[in-house]
Amino acid sequence: MYPEQCMLLSIIIVNYNTKKLTTDCLESIYKHLDKAISFEVIVVDNGSQDGSQEALRSFAAARAQVHLIEAGANLGFAKANNIGIKKALGKQVLLLNSDTYLVDDSILQAVRYLDAQPKVFGCGCTLLNADGSLGISYGKFPELGVVFLEIMTWRSLQLRAVVPRRRSAVNEIDFPCGAFFLIRRELLDEVGLLDERFFMYYEETDLAKRAKKAGYRIVHFGPAGVVHLRGRSGLDDGTGLLQNDKAGALNVLFYQSWRRYLEKHCRADSVALVELLLSLFFQANCLIFRLVRRERAGACYAKELQTFREGWRTGAAL
Repeated sequence: MYPEQCMLLSIIIVNYNTKKLTTDCLESIYKHLDKAISFEVIVVDNGSQDGSQEALRSFAAARAQVHLIEAGANLGFAKANNIGIKKALGKQVLLLNSDTYLVDDSILQAVRYLDAQPKVFGCGCTLLNADGSLGISYGKFPELGVVFLEIMTWRSLQLRAVVPRRRSAVNEIDFPCGAFFLIRRELLDEVGLLDERFFMYYEETDLAKRAKKAGYRIVHFGPAGVVHLRGRSGLDDGTGLLQNDKAGALNVLFYQSWRRYLEKHCRADSVALVELLLSLFFQANCLIFRLVRRERAGACYAKELQTFREGWRTGAAL
């Protein structure tokens, strides 16, 4: 255990074969937050094999606020974050993806906001694309009504994944993108840690759902912003080279976790209807694109249908 002290913010970063991304993220934290706030950074390495441990040990040795925990194996995103949270001393805990980096000190505004809002469980921020444009920052709970509306209006993913219209917006939401989730520690202790049955994906959605059921609010705090290199923490080694086979495996995990979320929070008939809607949606797109001779698009939907079926099947039991 680290010595007890007055600490406002604990930043938890999970690293898995993303040495460059994580070190870039750490450098940005120190550039914009050092001496501006009492904070610590806890990096949990999930058994990386890209030299991450050596680089992170060196970084931590030069900075007293950085603590490295070497898990020794890939324990999954939820479990690794929980390991970091249990060591954290801060009044607030920031779950921060390794594929993010700070461009200014605006997250301090989110810290101050949350500190003054005892009924707010946690908040997200504006996630920026690498070019500075607004990116997907929060979403609606991925349940039957939302899925039905998306499919009927031909807006797949556009309701579950929201790009804010204004950078300055502060509004209540269902859940923030898990790349940045700032949480009041006392309320996290009450609601409970991340559910480790979610190896990857939907762990933040489940946590937000439990917080709302307990009567707390989740907020999008738009004035705070970080760059999110979307998907890079799971898909590559920090070089930007994506691997198709790995992307397919992650897609299976995505649907597996989605089913587990639905089974945990929704009725069985709702789960069955979501399965039916998604299956029909993917099959219809396969047929339509092949009829109009857009073979590549048809093949993409066929692949999506395959990974959906595999993930849904393997995610059946919690």
